[in-house]
Amino acid sequence: MLYRNVEFKFNSILKLASLVVAVLGMTACSGGSTEDLRAYVESVKARPAGSVEPLRDPVEYETYEYQSDSRRDPFKPSFTQNKMAPTTKGSGIGGPNLDRERNQLESFPIDTLRYIGNLQRGAVSWGLIKTPDGEIVRVRLGDYMGQDYGRVTLVDSEKIELLELIPDGMGGWEQRAVSLVLNG
Repeated sequence: MLYRNVEFKFNSILKLASLVVAVLGMTACSGGSTEDLRAYVESVKARPAGSVEPLRDPVEYETYEYQSDSRRDPFKPSFTQNKMAPTTKGSGIGGPNLDRERNQLESFPIDTLRYIGNLQRGAVSWGLIKTPDGEIVRVRLGDYMGQDYGRVTLVDSEKIELLELIPDGMGGWEQRAVSLVLNG
């Protein structure tokens, strides 16, 4: 019983001492001279007040109503172009066959495909193409590659050549030769 009583008194004294130290610490921080702070505030108050220039009057613009008369509407294109229509206007080259089933290699731009090797069996030669997904696909003469309707015209040990059909800007199509060189 005596031990509990001593322990209780010790804890009470310890708490009281902590409280006294905290109060003294706070008093020490708030005390001291604040003359330098008061002098600074007075010097700021003594400065002349700044002036703000008044806002300028808003500029009024003269309105203008557009009269088209017989002129072309400036908000509509000056020509119409149907890029996907298989026409022969202009260059005389027919458009792509849009009814055929597209293969896997036609979903990638041609510059993202890599020619990594070839296989040959008799007279038939296949090129090995690596897609951006890392998959390897075989192609041969007549297969399609790339997003511009490219058709394989040559497969050899050094390169694959194809002809792409691209819109000529006048509703027709033109051919462009493209090569994929072997990347060992």
